[in-house]
Amino acid sequence: MSMESVNNLWGNSLNPWNHKKTCGGSSGGGAGMVASGCSAGEIGSDLGGSIRMPCSFCGIFGFKPTVRRFSLMGMAILSGD
Repeated sequence: MSMESVNNLWGNSLNPWNHKKTCGGSSGGGAGMVASGCSAGEIGSDLGGSIRMPCSFCGIFGFKPTVRRFSLMGMAILSGD
């Protein structure tokens, strides 16, 4: 649980507007891609701000995918059973 995105191969994800700053937490790489125009959108989970915080760091909008906001029709639900 850190406020930066670190990849052992490529290093830290950097904010596309200021390379002296980070993109934020676990979805920071995706937020940086959207902010820089490399991606139209990203999908992730958000329990403690994993989407919302990186988006705010990069100056874009992200929202927590709450219950019934998106349809689960056609999704494969994996179970640990």
